[in-house]
Amino acid sequence: MNCYKLIIFDLDGTLLDTVEEIAASMNDMLSEFDLPNVTLDQAKNWVGKGAPHFLNQVMDYHQLKVDVGYDELLQRFYHYYERRSGTGSSLYPGVMEALEALYGSDYKLSVVTNKFKRGADKVLQSHKIDHLFDDIIGGDSFEHKKPDPIAVHYLMKKHGVQPEQVLFIGDSTTDVSTAKNAGVEVWAVPYGYNHGQPIELANPNRVMSSFSDVLDILNARQIP
Repeated sequence: MNCYKLIIFDLDGTLLDTVEEIAASMNDMLSEFDLPNVTLDQAKNWVGKGAPHFLNQVMDYHQLKVDVGYDELLQRFYHYYERRSGTGSSLYPGVMEALEALYGSDYKLSVVTNKFKRGADKVLQSHKIDHLFDDIIGGDSFEHKKPDPIAVHYLMKKHGVQPEQVLFIGDSTTDVSTAKNAGVEVWAVPYGYNHGQPIELANPNRVMSSFSDVLDILNARQIP
C-alpha cells in the first residue's frame, strides 16, 4: 500500500528543460562584459548546482580574469535570467498530466531546487504550474543548498511527516545525495542534467523510464 504523503520534486532537468534559457542568460551577461560565451553542451554539464557554481565553472574553463567583481557578474546573470525565464524552456512530456493528477489527490507537493528563489518562482509561473505546489524552495532559501538535506528536513517538519512518508524525484546525483542525506526514498528520471553521467551510477531507489511512470507506479501501489 502506498504510504507517501509528501512528494518533493527537483526543477531543472526534472520538471522543466531549462538549459537553453539558462545558457542564453549566462551568455547575455558574458557578452555585456565582452567575455567568451558558453555552448549548450557545456551548460548541460555545468547546471544543477546553482548559479554560483555555474558561473565558477564558466570562469574556470575560460580562465577569465575581469575587473568586474564576481558578485556583480552573478547579479547581472540573475538579471538576465529573470528576463528570459520561461522563454526558452519547456515542460518534459507527462509532467503536466502527472502534476495535475497528484494535485487533486491527498499528496503535499513541493519543489526543492538549487535555482535562486526568484528564478524558480518566475519559471514555474511562466509555465502556469506554480499553483500546483504547496512549497517552492530555492537554492537561496536556506543557508545551504542541495545536497544538504536542510530543505527536506524543513518540509518534513512543516507537513508533519516521517522520512518513510516522503518521496524525492530528481534527475541528478545531487538530488539522489540530498534524498539519501535526508533518509528518504528517491526516484530518478533518465533525462535531465547529471553532469554527463548516467543517473544509474548514483544508485537511486528507482530509475523511471519517463515522468509518466510516477502516476503508474503510485497507482499500482494503491491496488490491494
